[in-house]
Amino acid sequence: MINIKKTLRITILCALLIAFCNCGSYHAKSMLFQAKVQQGDMQGALSIIDNNKFLAKPRNQLLYLFEKGKLAYLAGDYELSNELFNKADLIIESNKKAIGNQLLGVVLNPEKETYTGEDSEKVAIHYYKALNYTFLGKYDDALVEAKRVRLQLQKLNDKYPSGKKNRYKDDAFSHIVQGLLYEASGDINNAFIAYRNAVDLYLENEGIYIGVHIPDQLGKDLLRTANAMGFMDQVKHYEQLLGITFVPQKIPEGGEAILFWENGLSPYKEETYYTFTILPGNDIGFLTIINKDLSLNLPLPIPTGGDNHADFSDLDIFNIAYPKYVSQPSLYHSAEVYIDSTSYQFQLAQNYEEIAFKTLRDRTLREIGKTALRLGTKKVSEYIVKNQNKDLGALLGIFNAFTESADTRNWQSLPNKVFYTRVPLKKGENILSIQLNSNHENLNFRKIKIKGTGGIQFQSIATPEVISALLR
Repeated sequence: MINIKKTLRITILCALLIAFCNCGSYHAKSMLFQAKVQQGDMQGALSIIDNNKFLAKPRNQLLYLFEKGKLAYLAGDYELSNELFNKADLIIESNKKAIGNQLLGVVLNPEKETYTGEDSEKVAIHYYKALNYTFLGKYDDALVEAKRVRLQLQKLNDKYPSGKKNRYKDDAFSHIVQGLLYEASGDINNAFIAYRNAVDLYLENEGIYIGVHIPDQLGKDLLRTANAMGFMDQVKHYEQLLGITFVPQKIPEGGEAILFWENGLSPYKEETYYTFTILPGNDIGFLTIINKDLSLNLPLPIPTGGDNHADFSDLDIFNIAYPKYVSQPSLYHSAEVYIDSTSYQFQLAQNYEEIAFKTLRDRTLREIGKTALRLGTKKVSEYIVKNQNKDLGALLGIFNAFTESADTRNWQSLPNKVFYTRVPLKKGENILSIQLNSNHENLNFRKIKIKGTGGIQFQSIATPEVISALLR
């Protein structure tokens, strides 16, 4: 039996190792550049992110490219943004993982593994590449990326066994973007097909898909392009299904502006733990199950053999850690565009928060076995040591419990939601006034100048402000 002083020294050593291993969530490590994003200082955020030691680790290269690519997009550097996203795309396609990191993920915690990205993140890069190409005037390249959204989703889902697929298996917004791009390039037939694909996806899901109700603008665009192609049977068919009537509109002389509004920030990851502790007793011991998120603290009496004997080595403790998303309330809840005293409401088109929660739950259900393997590896090592020294084995059990950690990495500069609207333009200069509505401060207005040239033009605005960050 080891003496008390030696036990104390080992305990202190374990505590130091635990402090070294548990260095906080990725959200905490990214606060510096996230603060710059909140302030609207994208150049400052780009400068800071290159000095982030956590993102500089080779295992986090994909996450670095995600974050910096989005910051370059927000800064209006669309060439740099696509350069970074193309590198991320190559990493995703190669699917390479460092064996050493994979082993660390099994024996310690999964944040030591090479980051491969959530499925929804692998899809989102194609949306941003499409927008980058759109703003660069490269509509053909933009269409390729918009189409890759659905192909990527199919590819991801094909690798999962039956009954464990993602619920996020298609993307209505990608079809809408395709339709808009086809229209901008003058291909009305393919625009109609893209809009119809989006509408059908909504209708197959009772009018709501991944937290988004079918946008009114989408129904109007479908009926308008069907009418333009002379598909009158399709006009009547979808009028009945959507409960709307097609009303022909005069083509604006100055063309139209398609405005995308990216609002808020996506949820970030933290950990939730289930802690199981067996406390020794002379006759009756206790198995205690604790989970703070559920306010669970359940002691269960268990017999200990009735030998009226209890040692420190009888202590048994283990943790199971899972990642969880934490929602970030957006400062603005709605917005509209005013032009010549007429308003046009932004309509929800993509809900990244809902996608994040759903895809994480789907992944967690698939990876229960992986979590069990990590726990089993730790317990086997503990029992091997216990066979040599019971007290050391108990201390290793405590160390294993406290070093158990979930992977808290995720692409945190993604928006919470994406909205869009369609605004008619007059020839020459147009001034669009965007009203941002919030319950926490006075209305915020932004101005955009657009020259009406007769075609479709694309613009975007971003309001990454979240309430918690501003009130900090």
